[in-house]
Amino acid sequence: MKMVIKQGTLVDHAELFRFISQVLEAVGTPPAGAAEMANQMVASDLAGHESHGIRRLREYAYRARDGFVNPAANPTIELDTGSLVSVDGQANYGHLVMPFVTDLVIERARAYGIAAVTVKNCDPAGRFADFCDHAANEGIAVFMFMNCGGGAIDVAPPGGAEARLATNPIAAGVPREGAPNLVMDMATSAVAKGRLSDAQERDTEIGDDWLNQSGVLLPLGGVKGFALAVIAEAVAGSLSSAGTVGPEKVDAQQGVLAIGIDIQKLRPLAEFKKDVAKFATHLKETPLEAGASEIRMPGESTAINTKARLKSGITIHPVIWERVVEVAEVFAVRLPESKVE
Repeated sequence: MKMVIKQGTLVDHAELFRFISQVLEAVGTPPAGAAEMANQMVASDLAGHESHGIRRLREYAYRARDGFVNPAANPTIELDTGSLVSVDGQANYGHLVMPFVTDLVIERARAYGIAAVTVKNCDPAGRFADFCDHAANEGIAVFMFMNCGGGAIDVAPPGGAEARLATNPIAAGVPREGAPNLVMDMATSAVAKGRLSDAQERDTEIGDDWLNQSGVLLPLGGVKGFALAVIAEAVAGSLSSAGTVGPEKVDAQQGVLAIGIDIQKLRPLAEFKKDVAKFATHLKETPLEAGASEIRMPGESTAINTKARLKSGITIHPVIWERVVEVAEVFAVRLPESKVE
């Protein structure tokens, strides 16, 4: 039975996982890869980051169907000096290349103390927070810089009238004792492109500081965000050979630089995690301004939202539900069943 509520269609996370994985299998993704990617997409919706969840499924499925993605490919190592590795994603989904890369960063950081892995030739991944959280759980402090290989041009330089950069995210993960790890995953634009598109589709308010006078995305914090984006373009695009922005129009691919540090090589991991927890507690105990309810560390909102939505379900906006119906029909996959409270 399909139940449509005012905000959209309410679906249980397990049913959403089933639907996404079956669609991905229908376009040639092996079952294990389909499950991995479905887990990441559902995790995004659970965390409240709908811009990287079910709303992207149609795009992902059509890219594989139309030959832009090879969902059965395995990433390969092109260069390996031990602590420095270059990976070719073989045109697979970034969601499936990055778990391989993250495990490689963890492995090499443990072997050498610090390691760096570059990535080229993979389709843009979703959120990088999960990869950073995984590394932090393994005692590795990780830092990731991303670009789009010269594609997905959406952001104008400060004062510029047209877009010249992608949103070039930066992500990091640090372990903490007794609470969610400190995990950051943010675009260097004023807002992620997916979030802007989501707001436009939902006809919700767009922030005054999101777009410039020409209607183009602004960098985060003006020249500061622009500087971060430029550095990410250099280390993620040039260092990986994924490509950088230029006058030629190219299809987006994910360029990545991932750096991992084995904390245990510098000091006992338990002591480090206690120190992080101590200063995080100090920050959270800051007296609140009027109207504020609490101070959250990076990564805490994800944990809170996930816990709530695991119980309540995930609401799919009517605009996105139309895409879900379309994908179900195109690939002959049964629609997600609605959750009845």
